[in-house]
Amino acid sequence: MNPILHVEVPVDDLERAVMFYEHWLQVRIEAPIDLHDCRMAYLSFNDDAAGASMALVHGADYVPSEQGPRIYLGVDDLDRSLQRALQAGAVLCFGPAVAGGWRVAEIRDSEGNRIALQAPVNP
Repeated sequence: MNPILHVEVPVDDLERAVMFYEHWLQVRIEAPIDLHDCRMAYLSFNDDAAGASMALVHGADYVPSEQGPRIYLGVDDLDRSLQRALQAGAVLCFGPAVAGGWRVAEIRDSEGNRIALQAPVNP
């Protein structure tokens, strides 16, 4: 089993972040809910599928940062995903570059978090 089960991405503006991630990742994001003194919007996920769930979270203890943990999101096509991220307002921080059998790039999302994209070199 992979040790990561769930990732929470801190946001300053939940609606802006939802629009950004829906455009970039081409996913549906659930309507925000109130949980633990926060507003959370979950990216659609399947409990039976491999990989971790992810939520965008606005709350007092959630501060976006480029200096926090780096999340790597797996994508099928790095160039197309990167293009969508930049169109949605991301800033390119690094790459694309090849690292072993992977192509990687890093962006700053709409909230100021540094997020990495990763795709196989030869899918």
